[in-house]
Amino acid sequence: MSNGGWLGREKAVLTQASHRPHDPKFGPVFSHGLGARLWDVEGQDYIDFTCGYSASNFGHAFLPLVEVARNQLGLLTHLTQEPHLWRAPLAEKLIEVCGFHWENGKEEAKVHFNATGSRAVETAWKAACAFRPGLLISLAPSYHGRSLATSALSETNTNMPDFVPISIHQRRPTSEFAYCASCAHNLHHPACRTRCLNELVQFIKADSDSISAVIVEPALGARGYVFPPAEYWQRLRRTTAETGVLLIADEIQMGLGRTGSMLLSTSQGWQPDLVVLGKSLGGGIVPISAVIGRGDVIDALPVGSESETFACTPLAAAIGLEVLKQLTTGPWLERGREVGMRLRESLGKSGEKHFPGLIIEGQGASAVAEFVDCGRSLVDAQELARRIAIACRDQGLLVHLTGPLATRIVLLPPLTINDEDLTEG
Repeated sequence: MSNGGWLGREKAVLTQASHRPHDPKFGPVFSHGLGARLWDVEGQDYIDFTCGYSASNFGHAFLPLVEVARNQLGLLTHLTQEPHLWRAPLAEKLIEVCGFHWENGKEEAKVHFNATGSRAVETAWKAACAFRPGLLISLAPSYHGRSLATSALSETNTNMPDFVPISIHQRRPTSEFAYCASCAHNLHHPACRTRCLNELVQFIKADSDSISAVIVEPALGARGYVFPPAEYWQRLRRTTAETGVLLIADEIQMGLGRTGSMLLSTSQGWQPDLVVLGKSLGGGIVPISAVIGRGDVIDALPVGSESETFACTPLAAAIGLEVLKQLTTGPWLERGREVGMRLRESLGKSGEKHFPGLIIEGQGASAVAEFVDCGRSLVDAQELARRIAIACRDQGLLVHLTGPLATRIVLLPPLTINDEDLTEG
């Protein structure tokens, strides 16, 4: 059956909410994958520079993960919250790789497992409010999930109706986020002295008694791999620490290797009170997520107040342990940095020749082409980026069209990609 035939079958039985016709990648129906390659039902092969938005950082059918999964299937796959041999070791390893240290030395790190990123964000939110009642503040255009609660925290870039009236949350405007490629204040870093953060800092200082926590993405993930200057986050961290407001880092897409380090916040020179991880922790095989951070905050949740059927099953924990083993003992962080650097260099050379005004960004195993200055208008830049993303798909390369203004193409190759596929891509 052709791609079109399979899409017709999906349309007949799946809800419209699950369709993605707005996505330039939408069209091929995939049957199998290996490494950085995918094949559709018509036999066409594609190089995958999206990696499930970093859920599959090791590519498709990565043998060490497959072997662990195969072995675990013969031992023990599912328990619902009962202790098992893989849960505590995974929590211990996560605490170790996150490397949290607090100045007073009193707080100990703890871990709470969930199945999905949205649920982990909700757990961090609940823990923060239990520890310090008040508002949760998020920053547009960040993305924290599509569950009923997390939809209110997220900038969706779609026709999402405003049906989530949550009075314990406030989303701050886009003008307060450091999107330097299209600064809302028409300034340039570092001369700007993070002008965009001024209003948020003033708000926190003036109303800190009513604020529980601020949740941030150290770099935008789903909204375009935008990397604010490190001093932006360091200044926000100082402000929250001075006022007692908690700071939560959502590193579901950015953590565990994608940006060249275990935690992006750490490499930026600041430490959150809680960090949320997911996606790549399951190796692209199983869903698993985690909240890691101050034990006094997480333990503010009453006994029995959090429970999830598929949270850290034996199968998920075993795969998570192998993911962390590969990241800490294998060459993959260094390889990812090398891959990203080569992609950014290649994009820069192409940009100078074909797209005057093209901005190249990225960190670790990511490369971003920002077209906001390549068109006569924003509409022109958006159309140019979309045309290029579609052309990539038609020539067998899957890329991510994204960004706060839908003017960014992001390349997210597997950390394991070989030189042949990298060059061809």
